[in-house]
Amino acid sequence: MTALLSSDGGDFSLVCDGCGRVVGNLAGSLGDWATAWGLFSQDGWRGSELAVGPHACGRCAAPPSGIVARALDRPSLTPAGRPSPRMVVQLLSDVRAIYLRGDLLPADDARLWDLLSGEPGPYRHLMVDVSGVRRLTSATVDVLVRASRRAAERGGRTCLVGAAPAISDALRMLCLDRLLPGHADQLSALEWLRGAHPVPC
Repeated sequence: MTALLSSDGGDFSLVCDGCGRVVGNLAGSLGDWATAWGLFSQDGWRGSELAVGPHACGRCAAPPSGIVARALDRPSLTPAGRPSPRMVVQLLSDVRAIYLRGDLLPADDARLWDLLSGEPGPYRHLMVDVSGVRRLTSATVDVLVRASRRAAERGGRTCLVGAAPAISDALRMLCLDRLLPGHADQLSALEWLRGAHPVPC
């Protein structure tokens, strides 16, 4: 969790994954993640060009992974298959569809990562329906970006369905909308997922 979204998803802060230093409210002055990171990297910050990190300020050694990634990589105490009222998983041939509903809790992010980081199984692509979610937290975005990169390594695609304007705006602000492209409905998402164009890693 390096680019920390505000509670309404309309602003972000830069967080050092080493010491926890926070530089807040960057959207108003710098606009988006690419501009902010370009300036902070010139000022001694190091790390990934992606907003999800990891990143370190000039006083800290760059950690191998971000705060959220380190937390999620710990062994889970809750079985991944345990049902959640805020998450439904379905297999649509070669697409794993995940439907998110309501306000997600940290336990939901952990369960989501457990589901997406296990054995790939028979699916190739990932479709996440967020039409029932008002906003995404930084932790949820981190999980989805990591899952997207993991799918791309297997030649698969990842997309969101039904994102509210606040979610789409937050992803654009963090410059992650290309990694997590959005579609209005499930049919158009499935057509795009199964398209013949190559998937960048």
